[in-house]
Amino acid sequence: MYLVSDVTHVGLRNVDFGWGKAVYGGPAHGGVGVVPGLASFYIPFKNAKGEEGLVIPVCLPSQAMKRFVKELDSLLKNNINLSGKGGLKSSLIISSL
Repeated sequence: MYLVSDVTHVGLRNVDFGWGKAVYGGPAHGGVGVVPGLASFYIPFKNAKGEEGLVIPVCLPSQAMKRFVKELDSLLKNNINLSGKGGLKSSLIISSL
């Protein structure tokens, strides 16, 4: 079992403790939860250019991560067009995290 949770509407981005809006709102590290390594979260993110997207940290066992990376590379190299909400095409923004 692998848990994926969407926290994009939780409002963590709007939390202000007195020093301004949050830069990041999500788990401190990957693999959190009752069974470490079996959970991931969709976290909203805005980069320095103002482009909005999602950060999706993934924590998998070594062999599973190697296969995941291979599959993801294959998808991205083949330029599969992904449709977002309302049929709008999504674009890939490479994270600098």
